[in-house]
Amino acid sequence: MLMSNLKSDKKIVGIDFSLNSPGFSILTDDSCKWISLHRTTNIIDKMLKKDGSPFKILNDNDSVSINIIPKKEFTGEYHDKERQKILNAIYFSEVALDLLEPYLDENTIVGMEGLSFGSSGNSLIDISMTTALVRAGVVKKINPNNFYVISPTTLKKFAVKGNAKKDELYNKLIEDRISEDRLKPLLNVLKEYKDSWVKGSGKVENPCSDIIDATWICLFIEENLEKLLSGKKI
Repeated sequence: MLMSNLKSDKKIVGIDFSLNSPGFSILTDDSCKWISLHRTTNIIDKMLKKDGSPFKILNDNDSVSINIIPKKEFTGEYHDKERQKILNAIYFSEVALDLLEPYLDENTIVGMEGLSFGSSGNSLIDISMTTALVRAGVVKKINPNNFYVISPTTLKKFAVKGNAKKDELYNKLIEDRISEDRLKPLLNVLKEYKDSWVKGSGKVENPCSDIIDATWICLFIEENLEKLLSGKKI
């Protein structure tokens, strides 16, 4: 279990939540661990065995926990689909919370990226519904005053710039933070496979992007904690 490898009682948990590939980071003063929860319609066993795949490479990393589950398709009439969606949202949020549970206590500080409103229609409704379930589960486990929702733009400005793309967040994390021993278990791998995992279009292979975002959330919380606790503007 990842928790047994953490070297400090102080924990900052970063949550980058999405409907298909949430990423989680658990940061302490001297160590960091990462969790990916991915759901897919692909054959899971093949994903974990494909040479050079981030899922295979990261699954072999002791500091990363890769979790892949089947993605459900919703069928039937409108009322059937809506019932299936809420049941699936409850299930998916509970899987996420089960993965985080070992790290959540009264002293844990949790940062979560706010919703991006680039999605429209049902997608925005579905992500809002599932995100709300995750937030509710988290604040029940920790001191609610230790829970922070950070806007996507604020996080991007902290990392690179307000309109930073996924590849820029990937590159900047390596450039600025690879000297930190606690981050090296992930960043050394990201650097080694950068040419394969970052595409010419700027797209970053799953599940790297969400894990990277979760890491930036942790670093943001850590470096701005005094201001957050005092209620000062960041």
